[in-house]
Amino acid sequence: MGKWGVLGAAVVAARTAWTVRTWQQVRGLPEVGVDGGTVTVVVPARNEAANIDRCLDGLREQDYQGLRIVVVDDASDDGTADLVRRHAAEDPRVELVLSDGPPSGWAGKVHALYLGVERTESDWLVFVDADTEAAPDLVRRMLAAAVRDDVDLVSTAGRSTTANAGWWLLLPPTNMLLFEGTSIDGSRGRALAVGHCILVSRTAYDQSGGWRAIAGSRADDVGFATLIRDSGGRTRYVDGSDSLATGGMATYGETYRSVRKSVVAGISEFTGGPVSTSLVLGASGVAQVLYGLVPVVTAARGSKRGLAAWLAHSVANWVYLRRSRQPVAAAVLGPLASVAFGVLMLDAAWRALRGEATWKGRDVRG
Repeated sequence: MGKWGVLGAAVVAARTAWTVRTWQQVRGLPEVGVDGGTVTVVVPARNEAANIDRCLDGLREQDYQGLRIVVVDDASDDGTADLVRRHAAEDPRVELVLSDGPPSGWAGKVHALYLGVERTESDWLVFVDADTEAAPDLVRRMLAAAVRDDVDLVSTAGRSTTANAGWWLLLPPTNMLLFEGTSIDGSRGRALAVGHCILVSRTAYDQSGGWRAIAGSRADDVGFATLIRDSGGRTRYVDGSDSLATGGMATYGETYRSVRKSVVAGISEFTGGPVSTSLVLGASGVAQVLYGLVPVVTAARGSKRGLAAWLAHSVANWVYLRRSRQPVAAAVLGPLASVAFGVLMLDAAWRALRGEATWKGRDVRG
């Protein structure tokens, strides 16, 4: 393959080096938590009857005194609200807010989060997804990270409660693209945050205009962190996976649908409509398939450059799998992960074009 083979191997090596370097800068949560004033946890919930008990059990067990929990039921039809009412009856810190769904111009999750914030005047706000489960020390350690890093916003992703191929094949390439398009400290591009868990000071929230300022955003996590950063706040992404788990991606199918939703929402933030969104996703999908397939084909033909590219793919995946507590042996599938992710993007492109890119019955395109 000559110079093209050299160039391809160099690109893979450069992307892997960037991913490894970025992970080295992602600090864990402090071992010892702190008290930082009053805290309200806001949980947006739409048809989360299968998850909300575990979520609220974990939040109610937080070893933090000044804590309130506000759950916003976003027009659920599966009994989510009834389960929350039971928790509220058992624990006065839990409050249920009912919503009929977002008004025109608002994304559903963003509107639910906005309603939850309007119910409180606490010093800190924590936004967690309804399919997460927090360890008792999560809030205190998140506050300790904010103090340690002198930031206004801290975010972390949860670890999977199971080992599944979705985390081996789909999330490492997703992680790589996130690291390339965002920054963990908000110093360049867009500021990285993950919707599983975001802590922000109320001062920074109010200064930024809060969720109302990004009312229509479907890529709400990165959008919110970037809003805080652009309003003068400081942000930081940390590794809190030892204190937070997510059950929403427990199978390959669940992980596939979640990632597909996220890539459509993310691309839609920068494109002008379904056709342009589909074109960008389609082109990116083809590039991803080739990015993973070429090392496999060339390595099978005995190319040392192909083997080097395969190794670089695997190193990038190994770093992610180790951090997310998945079997690191799956890193050998590195190039195939890029192929799988490319196929997902092609599927997302087709669905975006046909208007079938939905999540819980709502269009995820901007």
